[in-house]
Amino acid sequence: MSTAIIDINWARLELLPALPYSISSTSPHTSLGLAFARQTGVHAIGCDIRHDFDAWPGDFAISNAGLTMFSESAHGGEYLLMHISNPDLLADMHASSPRQIFHGDKQVVMLAWQLRSLLLQKDKDSLLLQEKAGLFLQRGLALSSTPATAGSLYAQDKPLHGHVLDYIEDQLDATLNLEELATMANMPLLRFLRSFAHATGTTPHAYITERRLQRARLLIRDSNLSIADIAADCGFAHQSHMGSAFKSRLGLSPQQYRKLSV
Repeated sequence: MSTAIIDINWARLELLPALPYSISSTSPHTSLGLAFARQTGVHAIGCDIRHDFDAWPGDFAISNAGLTMFSESAHGGEYLLMHISNPDLLADMHASSPRQIFHGDKQVVMLAWQLRSLLLQKDKDSLLLQEKAGLFLQRGLALSSTPATAGSLYAQDKPLHGHVLDYIEDQLDATLNLEELATMANMPLLRFLRSFAHATGTTPHAYITERRLQRARLLIRDSNLSIADIAADCGFAHQSHMGSAFKSRLGLSPQQYRKLSV
């Protein structure tokens, strides 16, 4: 599936697919971006020195206009990007640096999911799209003016959650157990639930569903497997279970999504 792009009165929205990429650019506009999936690669932000990066699901970036960026990943990851074309909307932004990263903000993750669903629709609801985009920007403005403490409170847990995310990725087609994940993170169950939400902006169940949907979408796009086989390969209990998840998260059935991907 190619990049989904739509212009609204004051911004451009892009839904970047999970594909390998290499980009080098300087945007004339302030941008807001959210990662839907974990991805690793190399980048250079505002300089020529390249560093390895490990972007987590739920990472939310605000980048100032004029910031030079290079980024490269061998596998990429689905990403929502918003370029603000009307600088008057940024009067309340108080950025402490040219690029700010916020981790695990539940509100911004939910809004990004809603925007993705709207961008994937064939007949887009322009008014609702602008409304959700406005709320996404509003949340970005609020985060930019407050210390980035929510995710950092659990920064010491990140390596533990990294093992959990890797395990989930390897076992997406299997039955996953919450207590097993908590044990893997070496945490009591309730602390694990709080910590995971702060790290990713969502619950373990919602995250696992998201990853299964992302894998299913790749198989729908890149294979001729039946919808039933894809559901089984991605860990859904049955075809209708996957269909319900598609409709709930993306606003489309798997069959409708397959038509979009042609």
